[in-house]
Amino acid sequence: MDILTRCTGSTAAEVVKCTAKPVIRHVGYLFRFKKAVDDLLKAKKDLQLEWEKVQGAIERAKTNTEVVEEDVKRWLADVNNLLGEVEALENKVQVNLRLCNGWCPDWIRQYKLCKEAIQKTNVVKELQADKGKFSELTHRAPTPGIEILSSSDFEVFESRKLAFQQIMEALHDDNSKRIGLHGIGGVGKTTLVKEVYKKVKELNIFKDIVMIVVSQTPEVRRIQGEIADCLQLKLEEESDTARAKRICLRIKDVEKILIILDDVWKDVNLEAIGIPSCDDHRGCKMLLTTRSVHVCNLMRCQRKIPLNFLVEEESLALMKKTAIVDDCQGLNDVVLEVVKECKGLPIAIITVGKALTGKSLNDWNVAMHQLRKSRLVDIEGVDEENNAYACLKWSFDQLKRKTKLCFLLCSLFPEDYNIPIEELTRYVMGLEEDEDFHSLDEARSPVRAAINSLKDSSLLLGSTKEFVKMHDMVRDIGLWMTSKGENEFELIACTRLERNTNFERATAISLIYYNTKQLPDKLVCPRLNILLLGGIQSSIKISNALFEGMNCLKVLSLHGIILSSQSLESLTNLRTLYLKNCYFNDNLSSLGKLKSLETLSFYGRGINALPSELGEMASLKMLDLTCYRLQQIPPNVIRRLSQLEELNIGRRFENWDVEGTTSEISNANLSELNSLPRLVSLCLGLKSKHLPKGFVFPDLRRYFISINISKDWSPLKSYDYDSLSCINSRTLEIKDLNASSMNALKSLFRTVEYIWIESCEMECIVDTIGGNHTVTFCNLVELHLWEVRCLRTICEGPNQYEIFSNLQKIMLMHVLSGVLIN
Repeated sequence: MDILTRCTGSTAAEVVKCTAKPVIRHVGYLFRFKKAVDDLLKAKKDLQLEWEKVQGAIERAKTNTEVVEEDVKRWLADVNNLLGEVEALENKVQVNLRLCNGWCPDWIRQYKLCKEAIQKTNVVKELQADKGKFSELTHRAPTPGIEILSSSDFEVFESRKLAFQQIMEALHDDNSKRIGLHGIGGVGKTTLVKEVYKKVKELNIFKDIVMIVVSQTPEVRRIQGEIADCLQLKLEEESDTARAKRICLRIKDVEKILIILDDVWKDVNLEAIGIPSCDDHRGCKMLLTTRSVHVCNLMRCQRKIPLNFLVEEESLALMKKTAIVDDCQGLNDVVLEVVKECKGLPIAIITVGKALTGKSLNDWNVAMHQLRKSRLVDIEGVDEENNAYACLKWSFDQLKRKTKLCFLLCSLFPEDYNIPIEELTRYVMGLEEDEDFHSLDEARSPVRAAINSLKDSSLLLGSTKEFVKMHDMVRDIGLWMTSKGENEFELIACTRLERNTNFERATAISLIYYNTKQLPDKLVCPRLNILLLGGIQSSIKISNALFEGMNCLKVLSLHGIILSSQSLESLTNLRTLYLKNCYFNDNLSSLGKLKSLETLSFYGRGINALPSELGEMASLKMLDLTCYRLQQIPPNVIRRLSQLEELNIGRRFENWDVEGTTSEISNANLSELNSLPRLVSLCLGLKSKHLPKGFVFPDLRRYFISINISKDWSPLKSYDYDSLSCINSRTLEIKDLNASSMNALKSLFRTVEYIWIESCEMECIVDTIGGNHTVTFCNLVELHLWEVRCLRTICEGPNQYEIFSNLQKIMLMHVLSGVLIN
């Protein structure tokens, strides 16, 4: 019995020992209720602050096109869910407190709530700890895929479906490392491979896809840059060889990669670019497009896939879709005849179809007869039976005069060239002397309208807002017409120097990207109207006698040329002079003899000082001085340019002669600008704490005025100082000005659209108390305020909505938190 008692007592002791801790813990929940809830609320607040910090960092990163890491996304979602659960628990706690009213608590309910609060607190702390494990919150987003550029004109015709299937089969075939798609220009090769790109990306066959345009004259450095952009690769090497090695390493690092080379004209040295051979990287496949099956052989393509013309039924379907043709027996017959003349070339069908959209039966008949008359058999590779270019000649003939000139000038630029619209506009204005236009704005408008018309008719491709491109086959048509002079402008163009080339009949010469070392010392071109020369990477010196035989020259564009201004003296009929990164070996004084010059552009590097003789250009309407090194503008030069309408200096020149300041170099005074009666467009930078007297420009239609802002950084991105784009907004950037100087700008406040104010002495932007309505911002779209420490309110007084009637955006940075925004 004693033994049993001892055993029973021992067992009981062990039971008590094993259950004591859990019981104590559970009992503890009843007495730790308030502390547990307080701990949870504090942990929740800390987690919420961390969440807000991460979210803020992500929002800032998104403005730089960065993408959130997946683990960060999951963390944010988990935090959101947990915060919701904690909030629900808080509500339960509040209900419990109301039920007990501070007396006789429900111990069972309180026990459960306390236990849940402690558990939630632990989870909250775990999530806080997880945040510290992130190596990065975001990463750079890959550039948009080519699918966003895919043509809406792509149709799943049987002829295209077959080629598409053959390409897809080849991409799945391990023995087909290189695939060549060949066909005549304009047949739809690029459009088809873009659809292949979309499908391959959808099926996730390759880890990475690269698509680049090669063109007739491949530029290794450009191609390398485009490949690097596609692969998110940063190239820091200077030499092309080192860059190629870096690209090769990056491509080899991808297990499976597809490289699409569009528009290949000859055997491409892939090693020089950085593309490894098939043997060197068996996971690399290549798809190329070319006009010639011979190029497929040179590029050692295992599969050569032809892309032929559309058959008649497909052509008719594409025409009816493009021209929106209603079924009508008489009209259908003529439409079919027009389609036959297009010879199954998609770009031809689309061009003609857009021109005839909504037109009558008579218009279709006229088109049919005109298409039959045109025979462009002189273009290489096009015979009498396959004269598909005739339709484009017909489309050209339907254009208005100025639109035709724009078209022909676009053909002077190299293949795949991003043609600056403003540069093209200046060339047209220089060639077309029209007395009906009284201002540059009046002359510019019809040129811009003509360019839009060309884009609408598919004769020009919209590259970006300020650039256009010309399809290579369409460009061939323009060059064919200019080579024969068969146009109403009698424009005869030369785009290359051949042995025994005779320039005496030429009215246009375009040697962009041409090695000017092969130029003769003198070109006898008595009829020449426009010369586009240069554009290669290194500057090349030309002879002083080069222009002596060009007395009729109206437009001259030089890029990367070393010359003397004396060589330009004989160009007395010159109206447009565009100089990009050109270096002069004299003081430019001879430029003053160009009395007929209307637009003058110094762009990029090359000049340090303007000559005082520039003031003798009595006809000058536009002066573009977007120069990096310009240090001096002599006094009274600008004042004498009485016809000047547009002045673009930018922020890189800040050495204006301002009253109260001293400078080693004597420069122009800003007050000279007020002496220009026709000035409507102005871009300039100024560095001064006090604005000079007379800083008033009430008649400006467009302006970008920057005061005390860094030369190389703009808080507002509405203007690119290093482009030819004309100023198309009214913008002010202001920093470190006192109140009196701010008042001097009132004349511009009425018209300003975008304004940035930084570190200026002002308590309010507008004060209308006492009926003061002199300052209104009725055109203001965006208002940015940064470090305006004295600011109390944006607007003080009545009529605030009238003053800012068009305001869409306000940005406040480092401004007192108490600023009133009514």
